[in-house]
Amino acid sequence: MNISQTDKVLITAAIKKAEAKTSGEILPVILKQSDFYPAAHFRLAIVMGVLVSIIFYYTYDFDDPIALLWVQFPGMILGYALAFLPFFKRLFTTNAEMNEEVHQRAIEVYFENQVSMTRDRTGIMIFVSLLEHKVEVLADSGINAKVEKNYWNELVAKLVSSIASGKKVEGMVSAIETCGKSLQDEFPIKSDDANEVSDHLITD
Repeated sequence: MNISQTDKVLITAAIKKAEAKTSGEILPVILKQSDFYPAAHFRLAIVMGVLVSIIFYYTYDFDDPIALLWVQFPGMILGYALAFLPFFKRLFTTNAEMNEEVHQRAIEVYFENQVSMTRDRTGIMIFVSLLEHKVEVLADSGINAKVEKNYWNELVAKLVSSIASGKKVEGMVSAIETCGKSLQDEFPIKSDDANEVSDHLITD
């Protein structure tokens, strides 16, 4: 995933700066992927097994047709292994599957880190799943009551674009700054404000 200690310091600094003017709590999350996607491995294994069999059929003269079945196994093993590469894993996973797994993992992380437990219900999580190039922003009820339903769409679109161009850290910092500016008007800092959610980047 290549997120250095310097990158983590930059993100933590952005969180602290954003939260200095708001009672809102922002949790940044960057994961390599939201699921193993075993179906992608099996799909590619089948495709490679059939492909290898076809190649051998037209390349070699087999006396025993059963031999064509045996040559499928190396192809299937190769296909299963190739699915560990992000390009092939995305290629053999449907968009619906990725959307479902990313959303499910985002909800798990949201509750694991108690973003929903802040005093004024002002927790917000920016969740990035790199393999899928997908972003979810989950905000607690206090924030959702103040913003439009599609308020975060532009932030999500910009962050997805940054991930696709290899600028995940810069994109996350920009998203945090945007959240901070959006929150400070509706949820200004209070005199008794407490830091209720970690300022550190969550990774896997």
